[in-house]
Amino acid sequence: MDVVPEDVAELVHRAARATAPYPADLATVRGRARARRRRRTATAVAGLVVLVALTGGTVPLLVGDHRPAAPLAAPSPSPSPTVPGSPPPTPAPAQRLLLSGDGGTVRPHRAGPEIGLIGGAADELRSDGSVVRHRVPAGWQETVALPDGRLVGLKLTDLMPGVRRTDGPDVAGLSIKLTVLSADGRVEVSREIRVRGQALGLAGADARYAYLVRDGVGLVSHELTTGREKTLIRVPTKVDGELPFREADVTAGRVVSVTGPADMTRCQLDVRRLAGGSRLSRLTVAGDCAPSVRLSPDGSLVAVPYRRPNGRNLDYRLAILDTATGQLRADQPLGTASPTYGLTGGGTWGAAWVDDTTVRVVWAQLPDPPRKVYRVAELARVVTVSVQ
Repeated sequence: MDVVPEDVAELVHRAARATAPYPADLATVRGRARARRRRRTATAVAGLVVLVALTGGTVPLLVGDHRPAAPLAAPSPSPSPTVPGSPPPTPAPAQRLLLSGDGGTVRPHRAGPEIGLIGGAADELRSDGSVVRHRVPAGWQETVALPDGRLVGLKLTDLMPGVRRTDGPDVAGLSIKLTVLSADGRVEVSREIRVRGQALGLAGADARYAYLVRDGVGLVSHELTTGREKTLIRVPTKVDGELPFREADVTAGRVVSVTGPADMTRCQLDVRRLAGGSRLSRLTVAGDCAPSVRLSPDGSLVAVPYRRPNGRNLDYRLAILDTATGQLRADQPLGTASPTYGLTGGGTWGAAWVDDTTVRVVWAQLPDPPRKVYRVAELARVVTVSVQ
């Protein structure tokens, strides 16, 4: 077995510790506010977590062949009628591809610039390579993009700004609202869902329900129109000190999530049926789970990014597995991550399936040498993997 250098292992584990998988405290609100100010000014804020703080415990990837994405673009206008004799228009991907993650920054030298990689609140990478920066309310996070153009997310608000109090899930003066935005940015739903003392998060959503993880309860469906909730899979206690359903994705009546503690040699995931909660399969990959796990539209396959140590570096791969049998359908190398001033320099920043057999994964990397704080949208590129 390869020995993992202590600094590489610590980098991965620190990133996992630095980012709670679900929000339930004021530190999350304040950290997000600082990140928003940084995104607006492209400068650093000293209060943000140093090293890596990516949603879902993201550890970024540094890969070769840097190629920036197309410039930011406004939403495309409605397509013109098809001209007779012209090829039919390319069908829209089955799933929308969001650039998910917050990123991290560091100042290598006291007198030098801050460097790093940060994400937007709700940036979407379209099939033509353009990036749409959706307007979302302050405090927005954990975005789920629905096929009809709507966005579902959580809006966190500090109701007692400037008042010092003990932080944590039981903190007073914190609002967490489930919010649905229409395709044109209007607020369709804004509903308080926080229960004081209870950590919670958004695992997924569809046209009818948001799927919430509630501490001490498990996975619940929250009806978007009425707010009625139903417990789907009961998990009354935390798992390894964390909320269950980490790195979760919900599609086609199934939920996949990472289970077990962080392990550089084994990525373990459970696939469960939403109806009844029975486990359909337990999947394993020979490496540490990386962000951007995604179920195919029909739920038959799951894309799993993972990483393995290679000396002082981390080799990244993408596995595609059958959710019923666990059969490995594809396993493709993606690149090699190298530490950069305590950061890993880039990463997986979202995944989405084009159809039931082809998935797109977003990678972004810092240039060598990095000279500033970059937005993921500036550096993003897409890796496409298909099964036979």
